[in-house]
Amino acid sequence: MRRAAAALALLFSLIGPVFAQATVTLRLTFIGDIMAHEVNYRMASYDDIYSGVADMFRGDDLTFANLELPVDPTRPDSGYPFFNGSPAYVKAAVDAGIDVFSLANNHAFDGGEEGIFQTLRSLAGLRDTSRPFLASGIRGNPRQPFRPAVMVVKGVRVGFFALSQFLNVPGGGRYVHVVDYGDEATVAELLDQVRDARARVDLLVVSWHGDAEYVQEPAPGKRLFFHRLLDAGAQVVFSHHPHVVQGYEIVPGASGTGLIMYSMGNFISGMTWGLDPSAPDPPLAATGEAYVLQVSVRCGADGCAVQEARPVPVTDYRSSRGEMVVARLEDLADGTIDLGAAWKRYYAGRLKMMEGFLARETR
Repeated sequence: MRRAAAALALLFSLIGPVFAQATVTLRLTFIGDIMAHEVNYRMASYDDIYSGVADMFRGDDLTFANLELPVDPTRPDSGYPFFNGSPAYVKAAVDAGIDVFSLANNHAFDGGEEGIFQTLRSLAGLRDTSRPFLASGIRGNPRQPFRPAVMVVKGVRVGFFALSQFLNVPGGGRYVHVVDYGDEATVAELLDQVRDARARVDLLVVSWHGDAEYVQEPAPGKRLFFHRLLDAGAQVVFSHHPHVVQGYEIVPGASGTGLIMYSMGNFISGMTWGLDPSAPDPPLAATGEAYVLQVSVRCGADGCAVQEARPVPVTDYRSSRGEMVVARLEDLADGTIDLGAAWKRYYAGRLKMMEGFLARETR
């Protein structure tokens, strides 16, 4: 199994790059926002969310996701506008094969300081009872700098930074790594951090949460910011928050080919619970769709470079048990998952639309 091969080392101190062996290929998977609304919390088993897609996560070397909720077991589960979830909700994601979580997003400080502390305690507890995983983007001690999480996979040292453009609840910047691309001083500081981290790892992934909601065209300032991150040394930029998909871009560079994902969409939420296939609301429908990006990265003596990126369109759907789960759009469109003729036609149309969008937007 790839879990043994990956041999994730939970290393948080940075030393020089350690990769000095024959060329290897890392298989990375990226998904969008893991959210939770009331309908998600009512599920009998959170494992069902992932059952139709977990094979993609368990068959790779690392899977990355954005966890858009504090994890405070002392408070009840809650959805919008102030999110909170349980360790059991996160455990299902870990058990499905997700290895790396971005914790920096606009809802990260919904529970205030105590929500931050409880989230860190909850994740530490899960590591003690589950398999290894990493997270980045929040800190419990404001006197400590934000540092990338670091892991060694197949001898390749992988670093991961997670950042958010803003917070819904003010005052959380001491605990959540906030960088707005409109603030040049903060951006300059971040770029220095990226350069420093890149000098100490073989592959650097930066996660950024921001931009306008429900817009499928990335803001020009965001595009420029992401390219600056690549120029500073990040090889992969992974982004989310708009709740709809935006395209991805493979970028040739002097130090190797990089990758930008502008928005991955909602991986799981309750936003399309009331969707009607006979009269779909296109803006609402788009909030239930995402893509899983399967990425190959070649690492050798000359460094790491992205070789290939393959999108797999996925969607949230209301299962026969009346629960929101995730499936490949193809499985719903071709009847592999049978929800009836109306839903089959609906998902066939949405798959064609998604494939066309990704082909058009990808550069």
